[in-house]
Amino acid sequence: MLPSLPDILRYYNENVIFRYEKDYSTGKLKGTEAFYELLKYMWLSCKHTQDLNKNPNDINLHFSCTVHEEMKDIDNMWHTFLLFTQDYYAFCQQYLGVFFHHVPATSQSNLSKEEYETELSRYLVYIDANLGEETLVKWFDE
Repeated sequence: MLPSLPDILRYYNENVIFRYEKDYSTGKLKGTEAFYELLKYMWLSCKHTQDLNKNPNDINLHFSCTVHEEMKDIDNMWHTFLLFTQDYYAFCQQYLGVFFHHVPATSQSNLSKEEYETELSRYLVYIDANLGEETLVKWFDE
């Protein structure tokens, strides 16, 4: 079972944050903030998987929790966290119960523009409903 978001947000990794700040000093999100946004994204993705498994016919859950271009600071933090393989593995096991794989976006999309917009709309509604408008704006404020 997925822990609550507050439980996951208790996790802190000083080394990951330090490395992110060293490598991505010009990012919109600074280290600690980017780290917590990544944890929120990972929690949301796992929650979405659980919700979709429980309600496979709910059309509002038919979207992918992907890292969009606007979320590049979160993706950069994820890349940084992955460098610390032991810490990343331990976090995934303890807090998510599974290894949370990073699957890079590809340049090829099988979705039409209309399908993409529908999926994105569902994703944005889901983010807002589960993490709030502040997170939604932080992730997609471009």
